[in-house]
This record gives sequence, structure tokens and C-alpha cells, in this order.
Amino acid sequence: MIKTFFLLTLLLFIHCKNLEVNSINLKEGVLIKNTNIISSDSDGAIIQYAGHVVIDKDLIVYSGKEKPKVTGNYQTVDGKDKYTIPGLIDSHLHLLNMAGFNWKLQKKYPELVNEYYDQLPKSYLYFGYTTVIDADNYDPRLMNKLKAMEITPDIYSCGAKTNVMDNFEMEMAELPRKTRLQLPFLHDKYNKHVTFPDSIDLEKHSAEYLVKKVAEGRNICVKTLYEDPSNGLKKTWENASKEIMREVVDEAHKNGMPVMMHAPSYEAQLFAKDVGIDIMAHSMWNWTSNPIEYFNTDLPQTHKDLLKEIAAKGIGYQPTTRAVLAEIDILNDMYRKDSTLKYVYPKNYLDWLQTEEARWIKKRILRRPKYLSTVNPEFFYPIRNQYDSNEEMTSAGYKSIEKKIKTVIKFLSDHNANLLFSTDTGAMNMYTSVPGYNGFLEMNHWVEAGIELDKIFKAATYNNAKAFGLLESLGTIETGKRANLLVLETNPLESVDAYNQIEKVIIGGQLKDRKAFVAK
Repeated sequence: MIKTFFLLTLLLFIHCKNLEVNSINLKEGVLIKNTNIISSDSDGAIIQYAGHVVIDKDLIVYSGKEKPKVTGNYQTVDGKDKYTIPGLIDSHLHLLNMAGFNWKLQKKYPELVNEYYDQLPKSYLYFGYTTVIDADNYDPRLMNKLKAMEITPDIYSCGAKTNVMDNFEMEMAELPRKTRLQLPFLHDKYNKHVTFPDSIDLEKHSAEYLVKKVAEGRNICVKTLYEDPSNGLKKTWENASKEIMREVVDEAHKNGMPVMMHAPSYEAQLFAKDVGIDIMAHSMWNWTSNPIEYFNTDLPQTHKDLLKEIAAKGIGYQPTTRAVLAEIDILNDMYRKDSTLKYVYPKNYLDWLQTEEARWIKKRILRRPKYLSTVNPEFFYPIRNQYDSNEEMTSAGYKSIEKKIKTVIKFLSDHNANLLFSTDTGAMNMYTSVPGYNGFLEMNHWVEAGIELDKIFKAATYNNAKAFGLLESLGTIETGKRANLLVLETNPLESVDAYNQIEKVIIGGQLKDRKAFVAK
């Protein structure tokens, strides 16, 4: 009797599954038929199979090998010889930093600013980024404007950074004390060097209070920062103590959010590992504060040991090679001639890029040696004496940093680290840090470093979704997940060029030809 009951139950289950697969009635649907599906399973292993994907409104309602029977209102995409993958995720960028424009230029050219931001979401979608995570949302009004646009990627944020008083950014901006006290700084009660007037309510600057504010803003992560003198500057700023940063991490975890730390050095990543940071932003490109060893590109054993531990712990790692390599593109002036820019930058903005005014960033970069010689001569002169000119030293510096970045990412990849795909687009307002296109360039840098294509695919889909708590809705092609998908002309596991051969973009169930996102 029991066996009969289980047999009947099994037959009923199979019958229901067949009904589900063979008769799907759609209200506003999309059928991608006969396609090569590339995704990840629940454990992150990449899976590939020939099959079909069915979407209704903004959800995937079926994905599988068996051909479904579809009725109702829907569009059909013939996926024959095409590849359907999850939409890409860039987990570290700055939407509100306008490429090529500082605040003075934004004020001077409001029409160019409006054209730029009207195109911005389309530029990300043109290169398949259906989800982006802003690491530093300092203007919620503009962020909300971007989210409200008719067609836009899914936008998430870490909210305002959780930084201690007199931190690196406050010092670099030379903010007056009055301004600093008005910011939502983190009070490091373990640091007795920083004092405050009695008028400041320090309870509103506690880890608990600030993290709660980030969570209430519907943000999905907490962002913080650690810098040390290995960046070549003379240290005049404060870093968080381990004690206060552990409080931040604990409070963030209570609110279901990971903590991301700007940590581009050995010392910073050692600190981040010790306090339980979930995601390290930037490759370890600053290895030492010893100027004689500054350009050495042989990875020290101490650094190898730390990177192995980071990999073993599964800490998320965002290499963001474009944060540095975009500067090299500015110095060589080749980028202004790149024909791809016409697809992602408005024509009027491209015309402006050809002007002398647009070269302000290059001039700023070339002034850096003089700046270092002023603020930190003890560090600068031992390096400068090794080269015949500032230009030669600057070129050698960038080459060494590029080598360090690629050495670190390859080492981590070889030790199966939790790599998270990210670009730091918007960094320093560089016009070479191009929305959307920066992602394709970042992927190419990973390939140059020796990273396998399957790891790039996983880093830009499953890994990012999991690290930021989005895996229930994003990162894979599964029933019930949000319909953010790409249809590619070639296989991304065979060539990185596939990510620039996108035929269709599906964002929230909306089916679009890639050409719909081309700038005008």
C-alpha cells in the first residue's frame, strides 16, 4: 500500500512537471528557443546545455532542455548557434563621478552633463551590465534619477562611506575642521588622538548608528577605507583602529550586509583580513613604503602568504585593474582615437574630448612627481634619482604597478580565490574610465594576466551575486530569478571577445537589441 502511494505520488509529480513545462501561458513574455545556455548551478559550478528560456514580465519562468509549449503574449528569440548567459554584474563603480569632468567643468557645461547622464545607463547595458553596484553614493537624488529612467540597469549601492574622522579622503580634500564635523564620520573611540567639541553628539557617529543609517537607505553593503604611506604620500591622516572596524563589521553583518574596504596595499589587506572584512576593493598594487623597493615586481613571500590566506578564507577580491590602467591610457593619448567610444559617449561629449580643455587629467597626472617631491621628499628623491626625468620615472612607475596588479590577480586565481568582477569606473573622473566599455577592457586585462575565461564568467555573474547577497534573484539562469540575460553571438568560455558580440539584452524582462543603446 505504501509503495503504491509513493508510486502514485511520483507519477502525479511527473505529470505536473510536464504540464508546467509543456503549457506556459504568458502575459508579457519572451521565449529564447534552441539556445546554448551557460550558467552556474547552486554551488557555483558552470553548467552548459542546449535548451530554452521562458520569461514572463520580469521573471524567468522556465529554463531547461525540454522544449516548452508556450501560449499567450510573447516575443520569440531564435537562439540557434547563440549563447544565453546571465546579465553581467559590475560590483564596484561610481555612477556619480562623471568621466572627464570635474565639478568646475560640470558647472560650465550643464548641457553636456545632461547628455552624459541620459546616456550613462545605456552605456552599461550596451556592454551587457544589467546590474551595477555603486561603492560610494554621495548624491541620492541623482542616484534616484538614474533608477527612475525608462531603461536602466539594476542599481544597488553601499551608501555613504563609513570613514573615521581625519581619514585619507578628508586630508586629500583639505577639508576644514568645521566641514569635517558636519559629515557622517565614524567616531573611533579607541583612538585618543582625535578629539571633538562637546557640541558633537558622538552617539550619532557610532558604528551601530551609521551602519543602521546605511541599511535604512536600502543599501546592500557598507564601504570603508584604509590607506598607508606605501602610496607614496606622507601620512597625515587617521586610519580606523581594529577595534572600531570590528564593530562596523559586526553591525553590518547584523543588518545582513557585507563590508567592502578600499585596501590597495599589503598593510591594508592584512588589516582587512584581521578585522573580518568581506570584500577587498582593489588589487594589492602598493607593496612597500620603502622607496628603494617601490618598483620591485617580485612578489615577496610575506605577500604570497597573505594572499593565500585571503583565498583560503573566501574573502571577496575586486582587482579593479582599470583604476590604474585607465591612467596609462590617458598618458599615451591613444584613447581619444578609440572608435568604440562613439557607441557609449554622446557625440557632443566626444567632440569636447578633442579639445585642449579635456587634457586637464593628463596634466594633473604629470604634475604628480612634483607634488610628491613637495609633500614627501624622503620618499620621492630616492626613486627620482634612479631616472633621468620625471616622465621616465612616471612611465616606469605605471609599468611596475601594472605588473604588480596582474601578478597578484594571477596568484589569487591560481589559489582559487573568490574573484569579484569590478572596474572602479568613475575613479578620478578619468574619461578613459568609460561606463560599460571599462568592463570589457577589464576582462581583457584579466586575460592578459592569465585568468581563465570560466573564472571571468563566474566572477561577473555568480560570484558577484553571492558576495552581495543577490544570489536569490541574480547571477544564474533559473526559474524564479529576475530576467536579466544576454544573448551572445559567440561563446564567452572560448573568447573574451564574446562580451563585445552581444545580440540581445534582456533587462527586467524587456527585450532589447544591443543597437538600441548606442549613443547619439
